[in-house]
Amino acid sequence: MIPRNARTWQRVWLYLLLYLLIAGGIWVVGLCAWPYTVDDAYIIARYALRISRGEGYTWNPGQASDGVTGPAWLLPGLLAAALGRDPVFAAKLCGLVCAALAGVWCVREQVARSRGLRAAALLAPLLIFQPSLGGLGSAGLETGAATLLICVATSAALRLPRPRVVTLGLCAAALAWLRPELAPVVGLLLIRVSVRAGLSRSLWAWGLALAGVGTVCALRLALHGALLPLAWYAKAGGLVDGLHYSARAVPIMTGVGGLALAGAGAWLGQGRDRMRAALLGVHVLSVILAGGDWMPGFRLFVPLFPQYALLAAVGAERLLRRSLARRLCALAALLLACGVPLVDLGLRLPQWRASAASRDNVGVAIASHLRHEFKRVALVDIGFIGYASGVEVVDLAGLTDPAVAAMPGGHLDKRIPLAWLRERAPDALILHSSTPPLAAGDGRLLDLRGYPVEMRIARSEWVATEFRLVRSYAYAPGYHYALLRRIAP
Repeated sequence: MIPRNARTWQRVWLYLLLYLLIAGGIWVVGLCAWPYTVDDAYIIARYALRISRGEGYTWNPGQASDGVTGPAWLLPGLLAAALGRDPVFAAKLCGLVCAALAGVWCVREQVARSRGLRAAALLAPLLIFQPSLGGLGSAGLETGAATLLICVATSAALRLPRPRVVTLGLCAAALAWLRPELAPVVGLLLIRVSVRAGLSRSLWAWGLALAGVGTVCALRLALHGALLPLAWYAKAGGLVDGLHYSARAVPIMTGVGGLALAGAGAWLGQGRDRMRAALLGVHVLSVILAGGDWMPGFRLFVPLFPQYALLAAVGAERLLRRSLARRLCALAALLLACGVPLVDLGLRLPQWRASAASRDNVGVAIASHLRHEFKRVALVDIGFIGYASGVEVVDLAGLTDPAVAAMPGGHLDKRIPLAWLRERAPDALILHSSTPPLAAGDGRLLDLRGYPVEMRIARSEWVATEFRLVRSYAYAPGYHYALLRRIAP
């Protein structure tokens, strides 16, 4: 018989091993996906560089704009730029650290709730085999930080009998400066604390949250006269887009079996488990209403993924205590919950690495060409090329330009008046095409299969008379860049 002290130390070491396993697993995935950086991360990096040089919160010289959805995520890049380091590397490292800490926080949450070693151990494969957690954590955006903040905020709100209201309020304020679409989740947590702890005790949480919302809204009003970030207006999709996005994301991220386990966790668990289920439902609804997202890995769902993993682990643990049939069902569901994301991981990582390799080769070549021969370029994919070249960029998607963001049309479909674009006087155009662009012998563009906003520009008389194709770049299968030079004033 093992003495009690010895058993305690055994459990401590086992939990530490779990911490290391989950953090290490997320790091391995993140490092495998490290070459991949989301194009929008370079937008943030360019803002950070310009601020560090004393050029203000600007995308182009003398044009203040709110092109960063989460202004708080400028901090890693600003710190790196101040030290003479690469702001993109700093953002990627910070994001991956936060993603790993979020995974560790899940195990801590299970330990704090005395769920037992088995429930905590069931978390490991659910978190490690999810490519989006580590892969998008190292992609340069604020996904990992938002995930960690949601974990801390949820633990603070669900702590009984006395929620940590100040911690919740600080997390809510930080999230207002990081990911505005998480506001419904934060609001539900605040309501929960108000009901359980009383309104008077929850005033600190509400005050801090409203302070965060108020200050970031004041910043946006000053920059572009609206309460929401420019990306909301530039990228806003419809309900159909949101439904399509969610219908693809949920089965892949949960493997369907994980969804069944999460349902069992909500049914068989405690009040905190049902609250987590409510948070997940509210977030799915908010993502649907927001219209989803274009980026790989379903990044909008990642911040709530640890809450799903906790709920699924509880469901699996409860079912494994019951009859043989339910145990077999639980094991099958767990296998699906881990297997489908694992297959997705095997498919996604090579794509991410190949995309990064192409960008490094093609993007650097284009940026070098622009930097030496042009002063102002108009394009849609502004991130990497804008960051690497440093030239003035006319943003055809409206992520950094309030005028374009307010124009009719959705993301990649802005109906930009040619008169407006001519006033901006770009001396180069970079247009995406799904097939190699065709040009006449004199370089006049004949055919291009790009985004709708690019197609309208490419087929205009203005481009036909004033621009000529300089070179086309094969970026990826079905993805080409056409560089056009302006030949007439």
